[in-house]
Amino acid sequence: MLTNRGIFIFTLICILGIFLYIPIVFQERQTFKLLKEELALSIKHNEVLKEEKEELLLQLDSSNDLYYIEKFARENLSMKKKNETVYRVVFKEDKK
Repeated sequence: MLTNRGIFIFTLICILGIFLYIPIVFQERQTFKLLKEELALSIKHNEVLKEEKEELLLQLDSSNDLYYIEKFARENLSMKKKNETVYRVVFKEDKK
């Protein structure tokens, strides 16, 4: 009788353990899936940032070029060379 009761209690504890363990496993699988997706997005974002870094490094290398410096000074700072005349064309809008 005591053996049957012990087996019953052991079986009951095992069943309860299984039912308590299943949601934890399911939740961990969901978390793992979300983390894999987040890792994939992070890797893609990292690749985009690497490409942007390469472009910026190329711009930095070209910024030391005298031609680029002169072009930037003329276009953005409205500078000119000595004895040089700059003409600007101003368009008037049609008034109707």
